[in-house]
Amino acid sequence: MKFKKRRGVGMQQLHQEPQWKPLYIWGSICLAIFIIFQILPTADSSFFGSEGKPMIAEDKAEQNAAEFVREHFGADVKSASAVYQADRDLYGYLAKEKLTKNFDEQYSSRFPTETYQVNVRSLIPPGSKQRSIFVQVNMESGEIVGWNATPQGAPSAWTRADSEAADLAARSFLHEHGFRDEELKLMPAPAEDGSLVYQASGYTVGDAKLYLHIDARLGEGQSVLITLYKPQFKPPEGYTSYVEQQDQISSLLTLTGYIGMSVVLFILAIIYAILYRRHTSFARGWLLAVIFFLFYTANNINMLDGIEATLGEVENAAQMAWLGTIVTTFIMGIMAASVYISLVAGDGLWRGMGRNLWPRWGETGYGDHVWTSMKIGYWIAFIFLGLQTLIFIFLEMGTGAWATTDVSQSPINFAYPWLFPILAWCAAISEEAIYRLFGIAVFKRWFRSTYAAVIIPTIVWALGHVAYPIYPWTTRLVELTLLGLLFCFVMLRYGFTAALFAHAVIDLVLMAVSLVMMGSSENMIAAVFYILHPIALAWLIRYMHNKRKPRPGRVTAPHEAIQ
Repeated sequence: MKFKKRRGVGMQQLHQEPQWKPLYIWGSICLAIFIIFQILPTADSSFFGSEGKPMIAEDKAEQNAAEFVREHFGADVKSASAVYQADRDLYGYLAKEKLTKNFDEQYSSRFPTETYQVNVRSLIPPGSKQRSIFVQVNMESGEIVGWNATPQGAPSAWTRADSEAADLAARSFLHEHGFRDEELKLMPAPAEDGSLVYQASGYTVGDAKLYLHIDARLGEGQSVLITLYKPQFKPPEGYTSYVEQQDQISSLLTLTGYIGMSVVLFILAIIYAILYRRHTSFARGWLLAVIFFLFYTANNINMLDGIEATLGEVENAAQMAWLGTIVTTFIMGIMAASVYISLVAGDGLWRGMGRNLWPRWGETGYGDHVWTSMKIGYWIAFIFLGLQTLIFIFLEMGTGAWATTDVSQSPINFAYPWLFPILAWCAAISEEAIYRLFGIAVFKRWFRSTYAAVIIPTIVWALGHVAYPIYPWTTRLVELTLLGLLFCFVMLRYGFTAALFAHAVIDLVLMAVSLVMMGSSENMIAAVFYILHPIALAWLIRYMHNKRKPRPGRVTAPHEAIQ
């Protein structure tokens, strides 16, 4: 590949006008693949039950849970707050074995995999200290499907009944809930929390069996009160042990391969930012780093319910979620510093090697560069979405890949779901800055090979995604290593800004689809805004740049093309 150089400058410039026709054709084909295989199959079922019933609102679940606590426990209810909860193991097992539809038809009304987990703060007995009672509410019908009045970390208001009285009370309770005595087998060992465990024969899906966790305590007048009822389908041991092993491997790879290498890249960025400071400016990149930090901080606060849901039924879970958010915000501050210094160092390295992959505001043609980069970004994003769909299909067919749910990332657990897609810009800014603009530059500087320079940071970036709830862990490594090469090509061919737009648009589309699936006019409007706003942003930058008056004596880089 040859570059034209302007005499006296020697700076290789970007090819700003790609061959649009191939982009249009492949982008349209891949977008159609994405819509046909990803959007249409889930359009009628995402966040809806098997019969198409919409889920109830959170406040309705809170009202139902509060009323249940008043009636069942005679408690003085002070507050109730709901989060989206899911049985991660069962959800994944059903997906892996293609049993989700079968389960929905037989059991989802009584034993749903997804519920509202309502934390009802109550006084038991009235006048005592507030404590949490966790109530599981069916997201479609609003019925109470489980509860726990003795969560981890909370003192009990009742004395546990003796084993015989507890067994009699539990069986009587289960009879009222449709179980026959001959179906109930008391397990010899109680659960870790001391509750009784019954296996319900005849209730199976695949190799998953139904277990009923029951705890009976002595209430007023020595009456026996059911303080815990938790029906749960348990996947076979082979599945759970496999998932645990996969999680351990992915956690280790994330810690060593991704976080460890990211720290190394941060240190290297500081060094090269100093060494190549004459080729760049420390005034570069600060705005993108600030946007990253502010957007990520807003996202962390927005997803507090998701963090609380991951903690499960724990007393003071809300306070622990806030503490975790504060720690995460501190870490994001360090990450923002890494983004900033990577932008400075990456720009300096590329300019030092004679390439201008990230034109500056004020350079000749900057506004047009941003506008063209945005257009390239959209069509590359469409290609990416289609290729990602095909890769998932092939991996599912070849390795049996499957996914489970992650309550921390569900839009249902966001205080403002319409705010969720701002995370797309955080991912685009940080990952393109660290692993593309700087990562490729530093390895190219070391190895003098574009191939080595591209492969190493791409694998590091891919390792940062292996802990996602997709199995086996190699699925995301293979997918993102392949697709990461596309990002590398875009940046090397069209520049950092094009790669930034492409990455952002991909995530914006995926997140906007989640909003659409949730329904409501507010989410629909937000989805359209997020998908289209990069166009307005690029237009505004071009308009402002072209309108500005050039500063006297400003040296601008030539705007030439790769031949």
